[in-house]
Amino acid sequence: MYPVLVALLALISMIGMCCTVCMLYSQMLRPHAAHGTWAVVWGFGSGEGMEQRVRSLMWLRSCGLLRCSLMLADGGLDEEGRALAVRLAGRYPGLILCSRQELEQRLVEE
Repeated sequence: MYPVLVALLALISMIGMCCTVCMLYSQMLRPHAAHGTWAVVWGFGSGEGMEQRVRSLMWLRSCGLLRCSLMLADGGLDEEGRALAVRLAGRYPGLILCSRQELEQRLVEE
């Protein structure tokens, strides 16, 4: 009984040590926030694919794998596309909706 208990404790401690090393390694590889870094999603036409791109970036941001400001730029959206862009900007608080001219001004200011 004693050798089985020792083997079980050794196995549990090895698993714990592997989990600790993996956690520390992932913390070292996680990106750091960089001031003035932007991710820009361009919207064209009816905004086809725009929601998926925004959701993907927000998911990366929620996991801590993306640390930058997110901007949704109007590159020629029609009424349906603008309505979608406004809905996305309302749904995700960190998403900034802007026109092409506003984008240029914001990027120059940074």
